[in-house]
Amino acid sequence: MTAIPLGEIEIGSAPFVAEVMRARRREKLRRMGFSIGFPLLLLAMWQAAASAGMIDVRFFPSPMRILKTSIETLQAPDERALIEAHLMATLSRLVLGYLLGAVLGIIVGVTMAVYMPFRASLAPIIYATFPTPKLAIFPLLIVIFGLGDASKAALVTLGVFYMTCINSLAGVQYANPIYQDVAQAFRVPASTRWFKIIIPSALPSIVTGLKLGIGQALILVVSAEFVSSNDGLGYFIWNSWQTLDISRMFMGLVIVSIVGGIAVVGGNALERYLIPWAKH
Repeated sequence: MTAIPLGEIEIGSAPFVAEVMRARRREKLRRMGFSIGFPLLLLAMWQAAASAGMIDVRFFPSPMRILKTSIETLQAPDERALIEAHLMATLSRLVLGYLLGAVLGIIVGVTMAVYMPFRASLAPIIYATFPTPKLAIFPLLIVIFGLGDASKAALVTLGVFYMTCINSLAGVQYANPIYQDVAQAFRVPASTRWFKIIIPSALPSIVTGLKLGIGQALILVVSAEFVSSNDGLGYFIWNSWQTLDISRMFMGLVIVSIVGGIAVVGGNALERYLIPWAKH
């Protein structure tokens, strides 16, 4: 069926709407093609380089070799149970630390934006310590919380807290001031002002902080498991490297990437739900 030029269609008519919807679908498919095609191209180039001997397959095994190792490992019940245990250990630390850091970050960030004395007291400390590598503080957290899961969850909480706190603070500060002016003029109750005006106006920035916190949380939990852990995906990757089982190491990296990808998809879904008016 021949597409009708937009210039010959009356705006608002059914053919015009149908043509716009078709154009949007084509654009969506085009973006999806790039998103899927480019990674596949990189994998094909990696496979070709390994097959041609252009890279050292002892340290960079081909994607097919990694896939074969992954299938063989997951088919063995004991190995599959071990990987599931590592995955659950990482996820438990990740979820606990992320939830604590996100809740604390939003509460502190919004409160700092609304109350000047609170902001004047905490802002210098937060901005001064934010650039400090969080992993450098991990030994102190081990001293405080011990070698167990608490110290690793605390490290994740710390990293997520900074992301959500700073973005929540900025979101409220840079929201259109007319919202709060109208609320004050009409003497809107404090609870209504918080949940109907202040927080919704800052939601785009808050959600951005939550999405950035997801990546930060995954980086920190895997890094902590590298340093001090007997389980978790970070331990699995590091232990595979120490035994020079490179294919298993890449398998661990793929699992971490899948977890990160699922988390990003979840973050995007949360963004569409909380701020449907934003352009996606």
